[in-house]
Amino acid sequence: MLDDSSLSFIRIDHQSRLRFGRTEVMIGSPFVLEVGGVVHHLNPQRWDGLGPLVALYPSSVRWLWTSPEGALKVIFHHGAVLTVSPDPSTTAWSVGNVYAETGEPTQDPSD
Repeated sequence: MLDDSSLSFIRIDHQSRLRFGRTEVMIGSPFVLEVGGVVHHLNPQRWDGLGPLVALYPSSVRWLWTSPEGALKVIFHHGAVLTVSPDPSTTAWSVGNVYAETGEPTQDPSD
């Protein structure tokens, strides 16, 4: 469950990371982004082709879920759909909480 559905920022290095409040979605393998009926096959390590991903900012998420087969699907309010299929050779994706921003004291959310 996302604590905030608004896309806070996108980070691109050898992975693509999308931050929603304190929740981070990491994409580590090729993925598909459909925007306005156009399907983009993207790779987080091919920075020159990630324009459609960057263009998601600013936006917000309607649904985020995983399939029983291990695919991640993110549906944005404006209709874009991001899908990351499982990859047995690498960590294709992960979703996790970020407990502290730079400069903030680290606190366990269970406190």
